[in-house]
Amino acid sequence: MVGVGISFLFCWILMTIVVLTFVIGGNMEKLVCEPYQNRKLFQILDTPYLLNENWKYYLSGMVLNKPDINLTFEQVYSDCKENKGIYSTLKLENTYNISEHLNIQEHARNLSNDFKNMNVNIDNIVLLDAAGRKNLMDFSSSGVDTIDYNVYLAEMGKTPTKVNLLSFADDLDTKANNLPQGSLKQSLKNNAQNLKTIHHGQVMPLEQSMSTINQSIKELQHKSSGLRVKVANILSSLDSAQDFLQTRISSVIVKESSKYGNMIIGYFEHYLQWVKISITEQIAACKPVATALDSAVDVFLCSYIIDPMNLFWFGIGKATIFLLPAIIFAVKLAKYYRRMDSEDVYDE
Repeated sequence: MVGVGISFLFCWILMTIVVLTFVIGGNMEKLVCEPYQNRKLFQILDTPYLLNENWKYYLSGMVLNKPDINLTFEQVYSDCKENKGIYSTLKLENTYNISEHLNIQEHARNLSNDFKNMNVNIDNIVLLDAAGRKNLMDFSSSGVDTIDYNVYLAEMGKTPTKVNLLSFADDLDTKANNLPQGSLKQSLKNNAQNLKTIHHGQVMPLEQSMSTINQSIKELQHKSSGLRVKVANILSSLDSAQDFLQTRISSVIVKESSKYGNMIIGYFEHYLQWVKISITEQIAACKPVATALDSAVDVFLCSYIIDPMNLFWFGIGKATIFLLPAIIFAVKLAKYYRRMDSEDVYDE
């Protein structure tokens, strides 16, 4: 009975512990953990005029000082989970619009207008003056294309001497060797040697010069063929080029300059677009913030504190529930377990 009394006296402590842990753990589970997991907690926080009766959106009022901008806790959490940049997540363009500062359209229009209004003056460029034209006309009418080059080529094809001096000198030297010693033999040998000297010193260089002249005549013949037509074509091309320079070159220069300017502007726009994407989406990615929040709430608070607390009160609660029937049974059975004051002795 003493144990029953002690259990009855102290069971209220267990009941109090169960009630307190139930109130705390159950409410935290239903009001924090479950709403956080299904994101209803963010929807509650995003309720207009809930946290501040003067602000429609509390987060935008805190961050941007503009409570009418649709910046919500749920949207910020979702963007951070997708690892977006802090600039686009918090909609900082409403405070500092980077697109306006990176916009070069006005400068591009001014540059294009400058190219269009550019004045190119090349009137002083003359491809062929009157003196040069006269020289070409005189050259075409000089008759160089009417020369009978075949006659010259035929003459250049002949040898400088009627006989081969080297062969003649060898023959003369052979005949001199057959003569007896004397002045005639020595004279023939000297003449043969002189012929060889003339052949090597004069005839051979003359043959080389004639060969060079022959090639030059052939080249001149080839180039002078149709000389009047060639000169006329050259003059016509020069006139066309001069007319192009005077009438169209300015527009061509302006067009090509404008095209080059647009290409340079395109490079700048591509670079600025990369800068914009880097700042708005890549720099200061806030996924670590969402991960830290998940770790703090979902893991540490709910998994490590609330769930064990709920398990604790549930276990103690079951023990308390079974304690009441146990006390009743203990009272009912107490008389069967009383201590005997004297021992009964039975004689046979």
